[in-house]
Amino acid sequence: MRKKIAKALDEGSLANVIQGLILVSVISFTLETMEWANKHASIFAIIDYVITVIFFVELSTRLIVYEKPLRYLFSFHGIVDVIAILPTLAGLDSKGLRVIRLMRLFKLMRNDRVNRATNRLYRAFQNVKTEMIIFGAVVFMALYFASVGIYLFEHEAQPEKFSSIPASMWWALATLTTVGYGDIYPITSGGKIFAGMVILVGVGIVAIPTGLFASALSALKDEEISKSD
Repeated sequence: MRKKIAKALDEGSLANVIQGLILVSVISFTLETMEWANKHASIFAIIDYVITVIFFVELSTRLIVYEKPLRYLFSFHGIVDVIAILPTLAGLDSKGLRVIRLMRLFKLMRNDRVNRATNRLYRAFQNVKTEMIIFGAVVFMALYFASVGIYLFEHEAQPEKFSSIPASMWWALATLTTVGYGDIYPITSGGKIFAGMVILVGVGIVAIPTGLFASALSALKDEEISKSD
C-alpha cells in the first residue's frame, strides 16, 4: 500500500494534482502584484493557505510512506518541500519572504520525465566541461582586452563614462554578449571600429558554447535511442 501511494505521489494522478497546484500558486503569486489585487488580498491569502495545507499533507504523507523518510527530508526535494510551506505555516507574511514561495516551482522537477531530462543536461555538461572551462577562460581574456581597448580609445573623449578599465568592463560585457544596452557607447572613430570588432567576437562567444552543448545533448540522445533499439 505504501509503495502504491509513493508511486502515485511521484508519477501518478496525485503527482498531476500537485503540479497543478504549483501552477495555481505561481499564478496567484504573480497576480498579487497587480494593483486591483489589493482589494482581494483575503482571497489570495486563502488560496495560499489552502495550497500550503495540501503541500503539508503531501510532505507528511511522503515521510510516512517512504522507506527512508529522513533521507528524503534532507534531500533536495525534501528541503524544497519544507521551504515552500514554511513561511505560510509560520505566519510570516513579509513581501521578501513571500518570494520563498517560488521555491514551489522546483517541485515540478520531481516528475520522472523532468528528472531524466535534467540528468541528460547534467551529463551533457560533464561531457564538454573541459571545453567549457577553457572557453570560459578565453571569454574572460576577451572581456579584459575589450575593456582595456575601449578605455584607451574613449577615456579622453568620455572620461566620465570610461573612467577606468573596471568601469569599462560594463560596456565590454554588454557588447560581447551582444546585449548592447546603449547606455554607454563609443563616439571616437577608433572606438567605433574597435567596438565593431568586439561585436563580431561576441557573436562567436554566444554561438560556440551553444553549439558545444547542443552537440553533446544530441550525442546523448542518439546514444539513448540506440540503447532502446
